[in-house]
Amino acid sequence: MEDKEGNVMVGKGVTINGSIKLSGAIYIFGEVNGELEAQELHVGESGKVTGEIKTDIADIRGEVNNTLEVTKTLVIRDTGKVTGTVRYESIEIENGGFIDGQIEKIAVKKTPIVSPAVLTSNENS
Repeated sequence: MEDKEGNVMVGKGVTINGSIKLSGAIYIFGEVNGELEAQELHVGESGKVTGEIKTDIADIRGEVNNTLEVTKTLVIRDTGKVTGTVRYESIEIENGGFIDGQIEKIAVKKTPIVSPAVLTSNENS
C-alpha cells in the first residue's frame, strides 16, 4: 500500500457504514457497508465490502457483495469471493477465486479512426 494523497485504509476490526468517494485507492482489511467510489479498490483476505461499488481497478482477496462496476481491470485472487452484479472491462480469476451472480462485460469505448482527407486535383490544362 502506497502512502500517498487520496488513499485510505480500513484496518482489521474497523467497520464503516455510509458513502465513501475518493480520488485514490482504498485498501480494505475491515468491513465497509454502503456506496463506494474510488480509483482503485483493494480488498484484503480479511476484508468485506457490501454495497454499490464503482472503481477503475479492483483487486479482490476478500469478499465483495451487491454491485461491483470495474471500468478497467478486475482481479479475483484465489481467496476472493464476489457475489451480486458484476460489470467489468477486463477480468482475471485465479484458481480458487469465486464469482456468482449476474456478470456483464462493459463494452470498450474505442476512439474512431479518422481517415485523412483525400485531396483530389481537378486541373484542366
